[in-house]
Amino acid sequence: MIKTLIERTNKPEFYQSGRLHLLDLKGQIGRFKTMEFNFILDEQDDYGKLVNVEHWNLISHQTIDYKSIFADLYLPYIKLKILTDHPLLWTFNKPELECELKNFPKNPSEFIGDLFFEYEKLTGNWIPVHKNFFSLNESYFKIKGKTNIRIQEPLKEPIERICNKHGIEFNVKNIKDGIEKGYAYRPNAKLLIFGNEDVSPNDFSLGQPYIIADEFIANRR
Repeated sequence: MIKTLIERTNKPEFYQSGRLHLLDLKGQIGRFKTMEFNFILDEQDDYGKLVNVEHWNLISHQTIDYKSIFADLYLPYIKLKILTDHPLLWTFNKPELECELKNFPKNPSEFIGDLFFEYEKLTGNWIPVHKNFFSLNESYFKIKGKTNIRIQEPLKEPIERICNKHGIEFNVKNIKDGIEKGYAYRPNAKLLIFGNEDVSPNDFSLGQPYIIADEFIANRR
């Protein structure tokens, strides 16, 4: 019934007067772990009376991660959608590149600034630049003039381009894919996003709640 739940939250009348509340959740993140999210969906009529009250049990199998689920109010992000192609899934369904960078940038602030705008454009802020590039001041990179980073394949082209601009030598030393990635190899991973594309596209982060898991099941109680 996950399809029914998704359709329910995407109806125009639900967005106009509906609310989504998390009552509780059970379980823990991890491989072969199941989590249960218990929600109430309701609407208000013209007199403020609650109508169409529904209790839903959302089950995520082999749960990997979730964020912002404990929000007091989900509005305007109450339109559910399951995605299989999204920057949040790159760790699990894209090759991982082990890269070496040589030559510290002459203008580290400009270097990080260029990376920030490329990350924003490519990942919609779902992957922050500091995930791969930490503080450059007094860092190993500055002292030794080289550093190693691990990135997902879609980030290679923009990072390499920015490195070339700043006189940094960019080399891919190793590529891990498939079972070589260990726990990160999750080809069935899906993203259940609590979004609203009338407000913001799902590929741009404005703090929308989400759950990442291999499978989602929903039951109305």
